[in-house]
Amino acid sequence: MQLREIETFYWTATIGNFARAAERLETSQATVSARIAALERRLGLKLFDRSKRSARLTARGREMLGWAESILRLARDAEAAMADPTALGGTLSLWGSATIVHTWLPTFIEKLRARYPRLDLELTVDTTSNLRDALVARELDLAFLLGPLAEPALHNEPLSVYPLAFVASPSLKLGRGPLSVQRLAEFPILTDSRHTRPTIELDELIRRKTGRAPRLLCSSALAPNIRLAVAGVGIAVLPVLLVQREIQSKELVLVDTEVGLSPLRFTVTYYGLAPAPNIEPVAAVATEVAASFDRKS
Repeated sequence: MQLREIETFYWTATIGNFARAAERLETSQATVSARIAALERRLGLKLFDRSKRSARLTARGREMLGWAESILRLARDAEAAMADPTALGGTLSLWGSATIVHTWLPTFIEKLRARYPRLDLELTVDTTSNLRDALVARELDLAFLLGPLAEPALHNEPLSVYPLAFVASPSLKLGRGPLSVQRLAEFPILTDSRHTRPTIELDELIRRKTGRAPRLLCSSALAPNIRLAVAGVGIAVLPVLLVQREIQSKELVLVDTEVGLSPLRFTVTYYGLAPAPNIEPVAAVATEVAASFDRKS
């Protein structure tokens, strides 16, 4: 058996589509079909049920998938053991949440370039829900997101934890003492994207306590939320670390409320079965930088 045939079989089986497997392998669909046909001839069995529209495995194909994962993992480990670490190359598709971008991502990129100068990054900023979908669809290699994700094939490593707080402009004149949930619900609340864990948690709490829907202004972009809060548009839910300057300059004040907010917990997440050789070293740099940042902050 040829390693390229096994790799092609593996990605076609896990993605479940010949055309998308071809995109992942940067080749044509005809080449993918030819490699799988060659592997089937070598093994003397059918790996896929061709009567179905999707790339559905046969019983023997599912058995072969386990072997393919082991073979590719062994090949990856051998390459990593024998290669010069600084020779790590290729292009890595990396997606991240806005909070990471505004904290330690620049340090991470700087360290990565120094350690692996031949490695190129394709960086995208998006919401955790979109990052999860892209990971499951094998459309990206690595993501920094609100995790961990409960997908059996995905591997999660813990990164930073950011406490959240309510902040507002002094112009709102909220007064002293804890703000009740009912009083909080009278204001527009600037928060993260609608489908993120903190926003869902806040929405459910206010509905349960007041019997009505809160006025949520949702955005995954942190900078506009900070600016809108300073302008007095509403009360914002933000990582405390990211508004220290505005609090010190008294453009924003911390708002004491009856609402307890769970912190943001980030993970570096990637497809854990036979990942590409450059994924685990990059994830290791991310955990190293995040830990260093947390100690300093």
